[in-house]
Amino acid sequence: MTQRARLITPKGKMIDLSPEIYKQIRQLLVGQNRRRSRAKTDQAIRSTYGKYANGAALTQALLAERKADLAREQTKLTRFRG
Repeated sequence: MTQRARLITPKGKMIDLSPEIYKQIRQLLVGQNRRRSRAKTDQAIRSTYGKYANGAALTQALLAERKADLAREQTKLTRFRG
């Protein structure tokens, strides 16, 4: 007979967990205990700086670049088609 995992809340309530849910919760908890290195933290801050500092987000810059690329392609096609 297998024993089901139990989660005990801060208020003392016990919640029975299925093995799948237990594994998911365990992964979340283990993931929270890992600390990023200073370099990785710095990289994460730098990569999202524009997005969260009211600056230009990288996604917006990429979308603008893609729009310009599509316009250039359309111009070329129009020129070749006559």
